[in-house]
Amino acid sequence: MKQDLLQYDQGEIALILLELDRAISANGIWLYDFHRGLLSKESIPEEFLQNNSHEKTQFGQWLYAGTHSLLATNEGVQAIEATYQLLHIEAYKLAHSHHSSREVEMDGYNTFIEHLTEYQQLVTTFRDSLIEVKGIFDPLTGFLGRQSLMIQLTKEHSLVSRGIHECAIIMMDIDHFKLVNDTYGHQSGDTALCYVAQCIRFNLRPYDSSFRYGGEEFLVCLPNTNRENAFMVMDRLREDIAELPIDLPEGKEVSITISMGIAMMEPGTSIETTIGKADFMLYSAKENGRNRVEMAEPSPSKKPKEGSA
Repeated sequence: MKQDLLQYDQGEIALILLELDRAISANGIWLYDFHRGLLSKESIPEEFLQNNSHEKTQFGQWLYAGTHSLLATNEGVQAIEATYQLLHIEAYKLAHSHHSSREVEMDGYNTFIEHLTEYQQLVTTFRDSLIEVKGIFDPLTGFLGRQSLMIQLTKEHSLVSRGIHECAIIMMDIDHFKLVNDTYGHQSGDTALCYVAQCIRFNLRPYDSSFRYGGEEFLVCLPNTNRENAFMVMDRLREDIAELPIDLPEGKEVSITISMGIAMMEPGTSIETTIGKADFMLYSAKENGRNRVEMAEPSPSKKPKEGSA
């Protein structure tokens, strides 16, 4: 369930969580009104006598048309939807039985409570997953943190190992970042970090992954990308960062650069080794003057043989 949620950014997760909380609260009011109707000797409200009432409640509107509709394939959401429909089928039966005889049919009510309990457990589990994933994001840049890194990279490594696609890993580090902090203050350093994060996000595709790896260090994963395209995309990003000034607090302005190291995932090579190779190439870019992109050579066994097509 949480794996599916990692495809959304921090803002999307926060919005899904906010709307879910509102829907849960509204469903609590619905349940109170429903029970009050069952226990009274008066006519039950008309809203409970409609066979599509599950679509008209606020929770139902969130479930079928809310932000979360992006999560149509999420197993947790699918389970909630199935149980919520069963809950309302029993509510519909109870409402009509009460409407006819003013009595509560206990077997049906017990079934209703069983579905209600399961629904509440499923919603709680899904909400907990949202909260956990939301905490995975770095609060400053909105990028994923290191705790979710291996989850994403393991998925891509599996695809590379099966020959489905190529995947590039990029380590990047802001040049002379300590000088920015020492000269302009840590608030300005945070501004620079956010600027770099925005540039990275702008240059990547929706299915690429970005992580804040350390203080001023980022890791980017480019699935379905060969060596040439990985270098081209990262070099363009490097140029974008170097060309535009950053507006700092108090009207100050600074320009920064970034160095990068690229390594391709390879079958039979561990994720840790690939990250290490990208990190070594980052170190090489720093040693060779900074504001540059360096790429690791393929492993000897992966290089094309001389004379091969």
